[in-house]
Amino acid sequence: MKKIITFLTILMLSCTGIFAQEVDGDIPDGASFVFDGFEKGNYWIWAGFDWHQYGDFCYASGANISREWASEGSHSLEMTIDEMPPDAKKAGIWFYDGTNDLSGSKYMVMDFYNPEDITYYIDIAIQATSGWNWCDLGSFALPKGEHYVVLSMEKFTERLYDVKRVLIYNNTAGAYPKDAHFFVDNIRLIK
Repeated sequence: MKKIITFLTILMLSCTGIFAQEVDGDIPDGASFVFDGFEKGNYWIWAGFDWHQYGDFCYASGANISREWASEGSHSLEMTIDEMPPDAKKAGIWFYDGTNDLSGSKYMVMDFYNPEDITYYIDIAIQATSGWNWCDLGSFALPKGEHYVVLSMEKFTERLYDVKRVLIYNNTAGAYPKDAHFFVDNIRLIK
């Protein structure tokens, strides 16, 4: 757990203000398959209920299957966030736990829906192999509305045979006057 905390701290410090990943860009050609469409259950965890032992930084409050919005099928994952005061310096963390062979995958594409009048600042990473090898796939600003993001995995091909986690990290500190949420759906891989 402390390794995750260390990684996220480094990630937050290195990515704050740098959100160069484009949303709604071109989707590359290639064979595509759904990694998670949230139709078969929930394999995602929100980091929050037991993370306060490492410091008061996590404000994620849920990762729940929802029918409120879906870009594929009838379900998505709703990621909920606690109310935060203006001076808060916290992060929201959600991750998929499981062992997956993603060998041959060049891109990960994710659909998002932001119903709030807030721009979220999102980072996506994967943990590959048991050696806690974190691979930062990209950072981007998520404005209000429906969007998708294309994340390149090409520089991590030697590690993709053993992916332990997919992590969605929201670094939008001090922006929530009320409880808030956003959705992700149709996480797919392109080979």
